[in-house]
Formats: sequence, structure tokens, C-alpha cells
Amino acid sequence: MSDRLLAIVIGIIFAVALGYLVARRSRDEEAIHAGTLAIILHDIAASAISGILPLVIASLVLGNGFRFTFPVAVGFMAVGWVALILHAALERNARAHLEDRGWTEEDARASGL
Repeated sequence: MSDRLLAIVIGIIFAVALGYLVARRSRDEEAIHAGTLAIILHDIAASAISGILPLVIASLVLGNGFRFTFPVAVGFMAVGWVALILHAALERNARAHLEDRGWTEEDARASGL
């Protein structure tokens, strides 16, 4: 296996492992209302973004250099960005019917300000 392929495989393995943890924590903090496709896009985005740093470190340690590492890292970032944009579009439509309460007197009292 070439060093380039090994770096990509390491990046994907870390992306899947870290992306699962990041996506799960994000869903625990705020629910996704747009359904299964939005959850899948959210998981893909979390995985792609989480895999960038391990990919870069593995690639540079293996001696692949900047000419290989930078475009692959930008590719991971692009996948994450596209998935997040699609997720946001789905989520916006799903949340359109939710009422925005704004800042209420009860919120002001509870904030301690």
C-alpha cells in the first residue's frame, strides 16, 4: 500500500470514529428535525471535518508532503461543507413552522443579568 493511500485510509478511519462521537454529541445538544436524510448529512459533515487533522498529521508523518496533503485536506473540507449546506437547507424547511419565542421576561429573570 502506498503512503498516499495509507494516509487517506488513516484519515477515513479517524473520520468515521471521531465523526460518530462529534455527531452524537451534537445531536444530544440540539435535536435534528428534518428526518433521516438530514441526520445522514449531519453525520457525513461531522466525519469529514473531524478527519482533516488526523489525515494531515498522518500524511505529513508518512512523508507525502504539502502538494499531496493540502488538496486532500481541502477535499475533506469541501465534502463537509457541502453536507452541512444541504443539512442546513433541510433543517431550515423543517423548522419553519416552529415558533420563535424570542427573549421573554422569564428568560431574562432566569439568566441572572
